[in-house]
Amino acid sequence: MSATLSADAGSPARALDARSRWGVVAACTAIMLAEGFDLLIYSNAIPSLLMDPAMALDKSGAGVVGSMAFAGMLVGGLAAGRLVAWLGLARVVLAGCLVFTAATAAVALTGSAWQLGALRLLAGLALGLVLPAALALARAHVQQRHGALAISIVMSGMPLGGMLAALVSRELIPAGGWRPLFLAGGALGLVLAAVVAPLVIRAARQLAQDALAPEGPWRALFTRASRPVLALGTLATLADLLTWYGISTWLTQLMREFDIPFQGAMQLMFTLNIGAIAGSLLTASLAIRLGTRPVAMAAGLVASACLLGIASRALPGWGLFAVVALLGMSAISAQNLVNALVADAFPAPHRAAAIGMTLGIGRLGAVIAPMLGGQILAAGHGPSWVLLAFAASALLGTLLLLGLGRTRVRDCLGSLS
Repeated sequence: MSATLSADAGSPARALDARSRWGVVAACTAIMLAEGFDLLIYSNAIPSLLMDPAMALDKSGAGVVGSMAFAGMLVGGLAAGRLVAWLGLARVVLAGCLVFTAATAAVALTGSAWQLGALRLLAGLALGLVLPAALALARAHVQQRHGALAISIVMSGMPLGGMLAALVSRELIPAGGWRPLFLAGGALGLVLAAVVAPLVIRAARQLAQDALAPEGPWRALFTRASRPVLALGTLATLADLLTWYGISTWLTQLMREFDIPFQGAMQLMFTLNIGAIAGSLLTASLAIRLGTRPVAMAAGLVASACLLGIASRALPGWGLFAVVALLGMSAISAQNLVNALVADAFPAPHRAAAIGMTLGIGRLGAVIAPMLGGQILAAGHGPSWVLLAFAASALLGTLLLLGLGRTRVRDCLGSLS
């Protein structure tokens, strides 16, 4: 890889050296690790929250509270492009990280469900700002052909955080309940923000010097060629996030309803996130060779099949672990590669706004998912119906990608360059 990359390749003209460029990707991945931990600990806390009389939560209420973080992410994602243009990438990434860290730690002090929901909403707002900004920062520092890999590496930080959350939950919840878990999330975010801050600031300054930071009026994002890409990217994101966050939020409780002990359910959650990390890297490597869209579509089909297999309750113990791992590999990869398709369709000055829009509105899927699972369970339909609903959304996300062909992506890029 050359020491300097052109702006047309999506990297700074006066680029950092190769090690530093991938260091930027690593820094953004670390931020996503904190984000994933803070976002996914709620799933692990649900069984303990339901048994806490002080919180007075039932399954339906737990689903509503779970949706608050994703509602905040919807608003944050939509605001990301404008705030990045105003404040810069570094300020948005680091300030957002501190806000969601503080909101997560404060959850440990709550005494009611509405306070819990309000803090999850605030944390989600900051999370929604950070994600597109971090993706745009990482994507701008790699070559065009490495775009899907960079985005998948950054996004792998979220399941890595989820995996860490599962490990920490397994130790903390039996000993001290759900509250210490949120304090741990706050501490983790604070430490990681302090470690990566210098590199994030340096990388963002480099982009600003090369005039690659997002700028210009937000409405300039919408051209005749870009609107179909934004629409399809948003709908596919909605479907894929409904699948992924539905499973991430409800897997622990669903496995408990399948009469699997708490420790076994925690091991399955850990397995899901191990699969997501491995899948993010594997599918990104395949996308370099085979193309981003076909690999994304294959991942969506595999995720749907895995959910159907789990819903059947016909899998032996080892088979259940294998299918949950494959589900983690495929479900998160489908969304990662949709992000990569959107990123590749827009030039650097518009990339954070485009990703923020598709992820922002697409967060409706993540908002719907916890409530949908809670309503299905509260209505007495059982855990298999929850899994079937998420399988249908994975299939829908796959079908939507039929419209995101190379010609459409190329036309979108050309209309804004």
